[in-house]
Amino acid sequence: MDKTTLRPLVFEALRRTPQTHVHAIENEIRQKTAGYERGDALLVQEVIWELLLQGILAPGKNSLNLHLPFVHVTEYGQKCLETGAEAAYDPEGYVARLRAETEERISTSVLESGRDAILSFHRGLFRTSLVLLSRAAIELLGELDLTFGLPSGAGPLMSRSKDRLASGMALRQALGKHPTASSPDDLERGLTELETLARLAHSDVGMPRMPMGDRESALARLLLFPAQCRFAYTLMTQRRRSRHEPEN
Repeated sequence: MDKTTLRPLVFEALRRTPQTHVHAIENEIRQKTAGYERGDALLVQEVIWELLLQGILAPGKNSLNLHLPFVHVTEYGQKCLETGAEAAYDPEGYVARLRAETEERISTSVLESGRDAILSFHRGLFRTSLVLLSRAAIELLGELDLTFGLPSGAGPLMSRSKDRLASGMALRQALGKHPTASSPDDLERGLTELETLARLAHSDVGMPRMPMGDRESALARLLLFPAQCRFAYTLMTQRRRSRHEPEN
């Protein structure tokens, strides 16, 4: 087995028993999982260690057992388990979700920015994670420009940032000329979300800036990003199909 397979099993064990013992987690997974092998115990330990570093877990079970191998789900970890936000703590799964949401049409630059954003988040570099997501949003807006025949999608990132963040009217006008399956309200909401994300790390004239952000705000942006990718690539797919162009 691999950690991508084992991580959700660890989360399920923690949902059932939020105050527990490292060996109890491993024992429950071993007893309930077909195909589990002896060597997988080390991978379970690695997952647990990562969750400790990420603040989902903390050492100790109660006042009598304050140290490892006893562990408990933190207040932040409980929020993640309740809302499904723990999905962002699976880097491989996150990248797979980006691919799935875009039906494998996601560009390399957007995918790599998303991958680096989730890895930065895991290392506690929350503002760096937001910067990378902001870059990815600009890339998505640039791809939309190109797909709908606008010149601002061409050129380096900075010139693209300056054109894109100064005004989104040209793209909105182009979308209005080419009907899509999305309602006007959905289009406006999707474009506004992408532009808001792009502006996190860029001024309105495209100059870079360091965004304000903490773990919770970075997590929220990471969880929204796959849907934003789906929105952008759905529009691009619809436009290419209307022109009978081959899809990437």
